Amino acid sequence: MSGPVFLFAGGGTGGHLYPGLAVAGEVKRLRPDATIVFACSSRDIDRRILDPLDYAVVPQPVRPMPRGPRGWGSFLRAWRRSALLAADMVRDLRPQAVLGLGGYAAAPLVRQAAAKGIRAGMLNPDAVPGIANRLLARHADAIFAQFASTSDAFPARCRGKVRHTGCPVRRELLGASRDEARKHFDLDGARRTLLVFGASLGAASINMAVAALTGEMERFADSWQVLHVTGQSKIDSMAAPGARLRVRTVDYCHRMDLAYVVADLALCRSGASTIAELTATGTPAVLMPYPHHRDRQQYLNARQLVQAGGGGG
Repeated sequence: MSGPVFLFAGGGTGGHLYPGLAVAGEVKRLRPDATIVFACSSRDIDRRILDPLDYAVVPQPVRPMPRGPRGWGSFLRAWRRSALLAADMVRDLRPQAVLGLGGYAAAPLVRQAAAKGIRAGMLNPDAVPGIANRLLARHADAIFAQFASTSDAFPARCRGKVRHTGCPVRRELLGASRDEARKHFDLDGARRTLLVFGASLGAASINMAVAALTGEMERFADSWQVLHVTGQSKIDSMAAPGARLRVRTVDYCHRMDLAYVVADLALCRSGASTIAELTATGTPAVLMPYPHHRDRQQYLNARQLVQAGGGGG
């Protein structure tokens, strides 16, 4: 490897990976000779997102921290294996910097980089940091936040590290063609399009809610159609037999640039990267925050958008 090496650590959801991919793309634009390595989780979604790309990918055995008394043995064994893997990667690859993408899969490499004096940064696009980022903050040289108020959610000793940069968005999401999008998804150019999605893993509750409303939506069948990204294993179509409503269903969408550009309205979650992508592409949306986060991350993300003049709650 003749050029610099940059390690990107994290994964488990598209919300962690996509901002990292945006940064990786810009690094390659600035330094075409750079080597990019993603140290991700072992979840299938990570490989589905990363495998089509021209980056080295190293799955880690690390797993989320248990929330109860059970599971600590397997967690600690996976953590030890991941820590040894991180040490090997830092020793062998000699990275110029490590960027943590959030979540448990960022922890081994960020900690190892800090221990070896290698510059380490963290992306924190959510309005409030999750458990992993709060614990990792003291090991990072800089924390890049989407929202200015996020710094207040970190321990006082770490707030000086927070940089308000916004959330990185992939360059390829911008400038797509509506005509290409209609052809790609087999959509009717005479109808408006409702885009329904629940982030990279899908959202069963959104799928069920929309399916329950299919009868009501029949009233708009002449003027609207639906592009429904269900999520893997959640592929059940919302289209009822004999219905006039035109529905196009996919389990995963590799071309979100086309999905955004063809959407006249989106119905979706309010994860941090989704908020950033909706804003960057100018896509009108009805947001349904994930309700089960203890710190209400997605509700707070959506509130930031409303407070910035992006709509009403």
